[in-house]
Amino acid sequence: MFSLLSMLIHIINSIFSGIYTSLFLKPKHDKKSTVILWSIIYFLMQVLIFEVIQSRYPFNNVISAIINVSLIVGMQRIFFRKGTSSQLFVCFSFVAGKEIVKYIASVLNVVLGAVAGKWLDELIMQGQIVANNHVELVTNVMLYVMYIASAILYALILGIYLSLIHKKYVRKEYQLQIRENVFLILPCIAAVCISITLKMMIITVENGTTTLIYDTIPATLFWIPVICVLLLGTVIANVMLFQNVVQYHEENKKATLLENQIQQMQKEVQEIQDIYADMCGLRHDLRGHINNITQYVKKQNNTDVEELNDYIRNMEETVSRLDFGYQTGNPITDIIIHQKKQEADKAGVKFFVDFSYPKELQIDVYDIGVILNNALENAIEAATQMERDKYVSLHSYVKGNLFFVEVENSFAREIVMNKESGLPESSKANKKSHGMGLTNIQRCARKYKGDIDIVIGTSKQEQQIFNLTIMLNGKPVGP
Repeated sequence: MFSLLSMLIHIINSIFSGIYTSLFLKPKHDKKSTVILWSIIYFLMQVLIFEVIQSRYPFNNVISAIINVSLIVGMQRIFFRKGTSSQLFVCFSFVAGKEIVKYIASVLNVVLGAVAGKWLDELIMQGQIVANNHVELVTNVMLYVMYIASAILYALILGIYLSLIHKKYVRKEYQLQIRENVFLILPCIAAVCISITLKMMIITVENGTTTLIYDTIPATLFWIPVICVLLLGTVIANVMLFQNVVQYHEENKKATLLENQIQQMQKEVQEIQDIYADMCGLRHDLRGHINNITQYVKKQNNTDVEELNDYIRNMEETVSRLDFGYQTGNPITDIIIHQKKQEADKAGVKFFVDFSYPKELQIDVYDIGVILNNALENAIEAATQMERDKYVSLHSYVKGNLFFVEVENSFAREIVMNKESGLPESSKANKKSHGMGLTNIQRCARKYKGDIDIVIGTSKQEQQIFNLTIMLNGKPVGP
């Protein structure tokens, strides 16, 4: 009932399907135990359906494909978390792969069978094999060798196909829309349909005699594997195309957000500069008035002097609040750092600043504003999650035409780096709306032929430290 080759194929399918599915979907329990249990159950179900039941109650190729898909989808529901949009793609891409690859392996099996048959005939003609039991033994050994070779080729090609899809399908966390799922699944369905057509073409029965197309049309030994390889390549190319489209749209979205952020800053710059100038003048005038009042009070001898002194002190405190604690050389960076200092104080985060705006370099203050806003916001948010020793440090310096900004902070949470971008992934639930701060910083740096560098280390107090360095290459101001 069971052939060695079919058993080997079932074993390979069981193991590969478990590993492949676990690369895309999140298991409900431990990943290793899930793959092992999946492989055992999937193997038993294949043997039961396609060896036991089908031998007694034959069903056509279309029903076989539907059962294959239904079996994997059902097991995904049992072993993996629900609601994953890529479940159907994982299912159809695997079924398409295994159905197409088996025809490449079958061609090898036919070729090896023909070569082995000629070799056995030569041995018999030369008289090296005479006894029937020897002929039967050699025939069985050759069959086993053919089956194992075909199974190895099947596992090799299927493994390469699945690993390429896994490698090219970078955005596994991306939630597919219905039309995107259809876009990815259609080539897989087409491949399954072609595999069904190939099976009907390869094996024909006339007058009770089974005939292979390889015997009647030898050229198919070449063209069928070529067609199968092209089908597998189509599925992989479709995945690559989809990933490029997703990445293109995300890059456009990030660029639009950054552009809007800069435009908004440009609109507010003039207002901020006017307010800043008015505050400087108001602060100067108020201090002059306070000084005059103080001198006047000192000349008076009445009982209300102490009360007036308290009133004057309150006025001085009010004026001091109008004064920015950091003089960076530009009102925009003064206000940004002042605002972030207030946020840090509210969160109980120590805030250290040694920053100067590079007036000698042609670097737009809007871009520096984007860098400071995003970098300090991320740093303060990360430091806030610490129970103690919360701090954020901002430092800048100029070397020739290069302007460096360093932002360092303590943090507590685990950082996961994105394999594609090399940047930390957002810890927030909505990763599409968040986690773009570092991307915007990197965009600004690359605008000036620079980049960012991230170093994660540990301090002497055994606390984790996140250090972000931004380098910008600016031309000198003037001739």
